[in-house]
Amino acid sequence: MKPIKHEDLGDELSGRVIGAAMEVHRELGPGLDEADYELALHLELLALGIEHECQVPLPLFYKGTKLDCGYRMDLVILGGLLLELKALEKLHPVHEAQLLTYLRLARIKLGLLMNFNSLLLRKGIIRRANSRESVWQRPPAQVDSSSFDDLSREVIDAAMEVQSHLGPGLLKSAYEACLAHELGLRGVRVTCRQPLHLLYRDQLITSQKQLPLIVQDELMVNCLCIEDITPIHIARSRSLLRGARLDSGMCINFHAQSFEDQIKRFRAY
Repeated sequence: MKPIKHEDLGDELSGRVIGAAMEVHRELGPGLDEADYELALHLELLALGIEHECQVPLPLFYKGTKLDCGYRMDLVILGGLLLELKALEKLHPVHEAQLLTYLRLARIKLGLLMNFNSLLLRKGIIRRANSRESVWQRPPAQVDSSSFDDLSREVIDAAMEVQSHLGPGLLKSAYEACLAHELGLRGVRVTCRQPLHLLYRDQLITSQKQLPLIVQDELMVNCLCIEDITPIHIARSRSLLRGARLDSGMCINFHAQSFEDQIKRFRAY
């Protein structure tokens, strides 16, 4: 996607696009699928002569390597305004994190998150600006890993390297992909997206969930993107650890401003 220079990437253009979205919402109402609203908005923008692209692939580059995270932007207007469309009961912080992730990775200035399942569309629109177009510059936080084993220390060091490049605020999948790649660069074997198989009363249950990163077939690493690691996060991770039939696990909170107290080791039992 090649950015297009345009004098207005602010209020006038975003106002026209919001007006187009409101016209779609007035005509169709809430309750349909996201794809329905995307196609309708595409047709409305075409009718208004507003140049745009739909379902734009968004690669993630880490240390010069393109990583496949499967990111796609719903609509990009004139190379400088990103629209992410939802049809949900309620928007959650993860949807804003997704928008900010896309803005930062694509280096787009302005984004609009639109929830078409709202009674009034204007109350379901969130506008966010990309305030960090350049690579994150904050040095990684120092973590006392003296009490950890060698493999855990290697994972922590790799996580700090990833954090120094990406900073907080992105999606969990971005940190997982970059951490797996960083460990691979260090010669550490990582398995991603393994299915979770549960055994209950000698019966196998194939879950829809996937396991977090499995490092060297002995350590499970769960990348989190939350305000603070709490006991429920450890309990959920421990359930996955038991499903993986491993003894040791680790939670790393990449949304923390500092890694201090935001890296937790735990056992299956």
